[in-house]
Amino acid sequence: MNTGPFRPGERVPITGVYTASHYQHRLPHDVFAMADDPFPECRRCGRRVSFVFSQAAAPIDADQDFTESIHLSGGTQKAGD
Repeated sequence: MNTGPFRPGERVPITGVYTASHYQHRLPHDVFAMADDPFPECRRCGRRVSFVFSQAAAPIDADQDFTESIHLSGGTQKAGD
């Protein structure tokens, strides 16, 4: 599996956490990206940002334990529980 670096405009290969590395203005930091979305340009350093795959992850609303949650008297409970 190719873990990068990926550049702006390239498609995100796997949904998950990526480390974004900027040109001179910011320390590397983690971001969440969805598969098939394009990696974005940075507002400050433009196309000089790069992304390296760190860890696969799913959006919380795609997890069966967190979908259709409702709040009931001070707690959270799944609909139908």
